[in-house]
Amino acid sequence: MKGVAALANPRFRLLLLGQTAAVVGEQMFAVAITVSVLRAGGDAVSLGLVLAARGVTLVAFLPVGGVWADRVPRRRLVMAAYGAQALLAGALALPATPSIWGAAAVVLLAGVAEAFVRPAFNGLLRGVLTDDERVSGRSLVGVSIRTGVMAGPAVCVGLVAVAGTRVAYAITMVVFAATVVALRRVREPRRTPAPRASFAEDVRAGLAEARRRPWVRAILVFSAVNLVFVVAPTQVLLPVVSTAAFGSPAVYGVALTCYGIGGLAGGLVTLAWRPRAVGVVALAAIALYAAAPLSLLLAPSPPPVFVAYAVAGAGVEIYAIHWEVALQREIPDRLIGRISSFAWLCGFGLMPFGQALTGPLAGLAGPGAVLAGAAAVILLVPPALLLVRGMARFRTPGDIPDADPVSR
Repeated sequence: MKGVAALANPRFRLLLLGQTAAVVGEQMFAVAITVSVLRAGGDAVSLGLVLAARGVTLVAFLPVGGVWADRVPRRRLVMAAYGAQALLAGALALPATPSIWGAAAVVLLAGVAEAFVRPAFNGLLRGVLTDDERVSGRSLVGVSIRTGVMAGPAVCVGLVAVAGTRVAYAITMVVFAATVVALRRVREPRRTPAPRASFAEDVRAGLAEARRRPWVRAILVFSAVNLVFVVAPTQVLLPVVSTAAFGSPAVYGVALTCYGIGGLAGGLVTLAWRPRAVGVVALAAIALYAAAPLSLLLAPSPPPVFVAYAVAGAGVEIYAIHWEVALQREIPDRLIGRISSFAWLCGFGLMPFGQALTGPLAGLAGPGAVLAGAAAVILLVPPALLLVRGMARFRTPGDIPDADPVSR
């Protein structure tokens, strides 16, 4: 079947298995850290600072991870990063109750490891998949991620309830170790690395590649704006507005679950549907995220909020898959790590800054105005982006296909 063609690739199957285990491990780690901080006497402020520590080091080290993903074998880099996360989880399994400062230090280091994983994994995925397998492979990775995001917390909560946090950390360590074992069997295609330059020169080369493709440059800027002024405010205000409007914090949890289910559905859609004008479809899909802030403004009861979050999740997943596949198709192999790091930085890494900005904005203008502004941005900007050259198909007109020497 064309929709799951990538599953015929044995290297991709191993990569997918490792990725699924890693996502489950990351989610278990986050839940266990939260429980540890609260049991150590932490309050909402200390918990927020501990969890924000990951974002700080992720943002700081993503450009470094992108450069090294283009310098060294990517499989080894991903294995080393996940191996480090296994050791960090194991370290937290030793004391009965880790201290708040100890948990913060471990989370800081986990953010560094993640900064190397993200660009290196995207580059590894690019090398393992053929052109005909890219959409199928990235869609299956998306389904894997959404499944792991939903399964990981449930598994960890059960382990904590039955056996405590030490066992949860120990199992998390085993899950990360299983990821390393799976990746060890993936044969990475041989490639000829670019001549070694300074770190600053390598970063400038990546930025130059993004600048010479107008649609890539525009999407990177849009991703940062969308994250700070649309996604972050909607996430921060969801528990606040839902509790105030509906009188129950349970709406928050159910809405996030529906968002994950919608994302899973979006991944399945891309498995079955291959549009020609992928840029048009992707931008129309991301505009569906407006359903989330609008539901918090207008919904008279929780069910419309749940439906809206499912729609938003599906739209975001369809957009993300087509955007990442376009990067893998269009960006030369020698630069894909750096471009992927920029995409992650703009699309995910700036989240803590958007979250920090939401409070003051809501205090000045009110939550309703912030949500209305978020909806306006995500409805108006994507159609305007279609005016950028190459945006409709996520392809630079007249561009020369990548001729990087990569041996499969």
